[in-house]
Amino acid sequence: MEGKRVFIGLPVDKVLKDAADLFRIAHGGLTVRWIKPENLHLTLVSPWKCENIEPVCAVLKRVADENAAVDVLFDKLSFGPDERRPRLLWATGKAPKALVRLQSMLLDASVLSDEACRPFLLHLTLARFSAKDYHSVPSGRFREPVSWRGSLDTLSLYESILKPDGAEYRQLCRFTLSGFKDFSRSY
Repeated sequence: MEGKRVFIGLPVDKVLKDAADLFRIAHGGLTVRWIKPENLHLTLVSPWKCENIEPVCAVLKRVADENAAVDVLFDKLSFGPDERRPRLLWATGKAPKALVRLQSMLLDASVLSDEACRPFLLHLTLARFSAKDYHSVPSGRFREPVSWRGSLDTLSLYESILKPDGAEYRQLCRFTLSGFKDFSRSY
């Protein structure tokens, strides 16, 4: 099947970009490929091949109009996604109900591929690395408590272009989460 490799995500705000940048500067000695600040995002719907993005963008617009910005809290930095064979350095936290609901609304849309359906995990990938680089980290483990708060107010369809030195992301459409905030639906 031809088409673009796409995913749905929420670009991070300036506060989260700044927190990630300070962390990167403090840990510059790690042998990892840092994610560029402009590529930092939360993935809501995993990558899939898409031949026609117009119906997907229409769904994103409808969902964005019905949902408000979402506040997130990351409380731990660690290696992931598999502790035995990690390949990412990421920030994680408890997923707010509003994000789980947002993902559910997107997955219910018939224009998405079944290959995009995965359970939601609140994570912000900061860096990628190979197995050989993981073993060069002195302790072989990494866990650091943090308190990174941010507000996510944009829903985007990204194209993921795979390159030898890492993926390049391009926003294909983006919509502001403009619905009313429901304060009864918190963490």
